[in-house]
Amino acid sequence: MSRKNIAIICVSKGFGGLELNTLKLAEWLRKYGWNVSLMVAKDSEMERNAGSYCDSVFTTDVHGTFGKMKAIRKWLKVFDASVLFTPHNKDIAAISLYKRLVNNRVKQVYQQQMQIGMSKKDLIHTFRYGKIDLWISPLNYLREEAALQTRVPLRKIAVVPLGIEVGRFLNNPVSRTDAREKLSLPQEPKMIGVLGRIDPKKGQDFLIKAIDHLRNNPSQNYHLLIMGAITPNEGDHYLKSLYQLVADNNLTDRVHFRESTSDVELFYSAIDVFGMPSHGETFGMVTIEAMASRKPVVGTNRCGTKEILQDGKLGYLYEYENMDDFTQKLAALEHNAHLPEMLEAARIEVIQKYTSEIMCRGLDEVMTKLIEK
Repeated sequence: MSRKNIAIICVSKGFGGLELNTLKLAEWLRKYGWNVSLMVAKDSEMERNAGSYCDSVFTTDVHGTFGKMKAIRKWLKVFDASVLFTPHNKDIAAISLYKRLVNNRVKQVYQQQMQIGMSKKDLIHTFRYGKIDLWISPLNYLREEAALQTRVPLRKIAVVPLGIEVGRFLNNPVSRTDAREKLSLPQEPKMIGVLGRIDPKKGQDFLIKAIDHLRNNPSQNYHLLIMGAITPNEGDHYLKSLYQLVADNNLTDRVHFRESTSDVELFYSAIDVFGMPSHGETFGMVTIEAMASRKPVVGTNRCGTKEILQDGKLGYLYEYENMDDFTQKLAALEHNAHLPEMLEAARIEVIQKYTSEIMCRGLDEVMTKLIEK
């Protein structure tokens, strides 16, 4: 079995943060000497993009645990993996079944991207998680949650933060004026921005309501930039409801919708404040990007946002869905004489903890130790 052959499975039809991060991870791991093969869903955006990120691509259109397990068996007959890795919790069961029925030597690694939520100590989840050799959590609170809510031993749970290509944000040459011109945005107003998947749990509706709430206050007369897209095949009901909310409150000149772009630097250059209204963000890559871009973050006092912002030391936290608290934190931001120092501290935190190099070095270290046992 080759020492550094990693098979990464992400059989998802979507193409949001999870999928993009998986492709980038495949590319980065190759720089650390890993031979990388990807299993992706047939006729998906992942399939259309995967070829340039890894050494080989295997596609499947099967569904269900047993079907995926058979697809994995077929895949690994031609790719001799030492590590079978997934960032997608829906693929854990198939990998576990493969280990139990076909090949128990391959090391199963799960990179956690979702919170556990309720207890997973029941028989089914214990059986499913029982073959995981290494559980990787991106933040400390997720490691603690995994240890509390599952029967996975703490010794098998490592913390390796997710990382970004930090240089593109630290050295962003695009000016605010140019960014707004390219995105067809007005030049004068202060702009709150929210970036990512358009979904009820992401809380874009809260920020629209906030713009309505703020517009009668001359000192907090903000506009809102919403950049992102819906998840494919999940309907556009929520997006339509956002448009309706804007129309009902006569906010069409203050709320600006833009499609996702690979040039996300434009987004960060265009905004003055980054909003993170998520109901409970597991990690928050966009929060890290905003910090690297020296943009103040105002986010919900929950989950990953709370830990990344160090309980309010590196940004502003408001209580979930509390409009008064949100507006107070926005006002505090505007009157903070030490805001430049806070933004610099946040930027340094990203450089020291959340870069792609640090992430890959950490993953390489824990996975190399695993296969050398």
